[in-house]
Amino acid sequence: MYAYGLRNAYGIHGANSEDLFAALLRAPADRRLAVTIAKHEFGAGAMADGATRMTGRPACLVATSGGAAMNCVPALAEAYQSRVPVLALIGSPPTTGEGRGAFQDMCAGPRTVDVLTVLRGVTGFAAKVAGPDDLGPAFDGALDALERGLPAALLLPKDVQLAPCPGLPHRTAAPRASAAPSDEVVRTVRAARRPLFLLGEAASRARLAGPVAELAARTGAVVAVTPNGRDAAPDVGVVGVAGVMGHPSVTRAAADADLVLALGTDLDLMDRSGLDAVIDVTCTVHVGAEPPLREVTLHESSRDLAAYTRALAAAVGGRTRAAWTAIVPEPILVPRNDSGIMTCADAVDALAPAIPADALVFADAGNAGAAAVHRLPLGSGERFLVALGMGGMGHGIAAGIGAAIATRRPTVILAGDGAFFMHGMEIHTAIEGRAPVVLVVLNNDAHGMCVAREDKFFPDLTSINRFRPSLIGAGLAAMFPSLRARSATTPDGARAAFADLLAGRGGGPSVLEIATDPAEIPPFAALLPDTAKEHR
Repeated sequence: MYAYGLRNAYGIHGANSEDLFAALLRAPADRRLAVTIAKHEFGAGAMADGATRMTGRPACLVATSGGAAMNCVPALAEAYQSRVPVLALIGSPPTTGEGRGAFQDMCAGPRTVDVLTVLRGVTGFAAKVAGPDDLGPAFDGALDALERGLPAALLLPKDVQLAPCPGLPHRTAAPRASAAPSDEVVRTVRAARRPLFLLGEAASRARLAGPVAELAARTGAVVAVTPNGRDAAPDVGVVGVAGVMGHPSVTRAAADADLVLALGTDLDLMDRSGLDAVIDVTCTVHVGAEPPLREVTLHESSRDLAAYTRALAAAVGGRTRAAWTAIVPEPILVPRNDSGIMTCADAVDALAPAIPADALVFADAGNAGAAAVHRLPLGSGERFLVALGMGGMGHGIAAGIGAAIATRRPTVILAGDGAFFMHGMEIHTAIEGRAPVVLVVLNNDAHGMCVAREDKFFPDLTSINRFRPSLIGAGLAAMFPSLRARSATTPDGARAAFADLLAGRGGGPSVLEIATDPAEIPPFAALLPDTAKEHR
């Protein structure tokens, strides 16, 4: 695994995974993966996911059998949907006990759970290594899946783990094939007079800001980014964030465009919301590893977006052209009540200026994530991620911790109290790993986006998504004496506490709890009143 490029493994010990961990720990120091013990297998999988997205290297998830194996499924589902190459090594009972009542048997369906069928639904490759001779073909199949950008899972029975293993040749990651843009794409882009570039998550992972800036300068294009395409935005010519949590300035620019060039986005609903009417009638060229999730004028396949974009800029040639519109990002004015309580948007506005330029920023699901996508200025931190493949609460917390452990980079996580109560105890993993994380918990004592949905769609019903008050900051401070934890109720208090925690981030993780309004309407298209959907 080390030879292939893996450097980090995350998981939880167990009777049928302990030998896998022992093998990792016994590897020579110069070929040893860093091992992190998490609190939950979903958290471990999300950590591997976050590390993979931020380093560009596949990371490893290690789990034992039974419930532990099942806990891996939602994390692998997010990795599959978002095309993140995570390698899962899952232990199982000895083959001699399969179908004979072994504890946590998962391999004798239909009498037992059929774990391979489950795993094959959330990975690009899953196989059981039934004997030592199966390891080579299974490992090759797993690496093939990783090279397609998909997670893979190997099921390793206990007795097979302990058997002598034939030597396997060291395999290194295959270089990405770079396809040159077709003549048709070059002609189309060169002829456009009002092009709009739409950048997705794959563009962010490819660090496409430089090549996009060059191509935009040659074409006079303006740029919109999807929620996870922010890292690819150039310094100038950006009209805003697209999608369900995006800016109306994007739809206005798109309405006047004569070409949409979509780079590294699947054009799923979270990315393209508000743009379907434009794509229906405007020449739209899509470039990515796979075809998009809606019809476009032309799809061109490329797994190396940086090389493709540079080649396209060179082929288009010509003089530098000014951007065809001066539209700039314009956040929505969301209606607010007179409670006087901070909103998630207020909190993001207060914290954004202090986020370190080299920080990794993770946003979790719900109101916290919507506020981060909509309100964080482009360029806040160096990298940004919100897990929208499955959109599960708590993923951002664990993914951020995993990335911080893998990179040792300052990391800011923006999450709600709902996400915290699901997987916030991974803060213990951050403490043990001295991860340079500031976990910001926007605590509205509610499932805030669910409250907003109740208010809009079920106004006749009493809310079941508001809860009794909780003191997360004080509780964590009492639970973990070495953890620096603060609480704030005002923008000034949040700014001061955040600055204090950032100043001491070299000592490990910290937590900032900010009290927010449970009645907040988030900047999420389906929940906004019609009067708020256009900037005023």
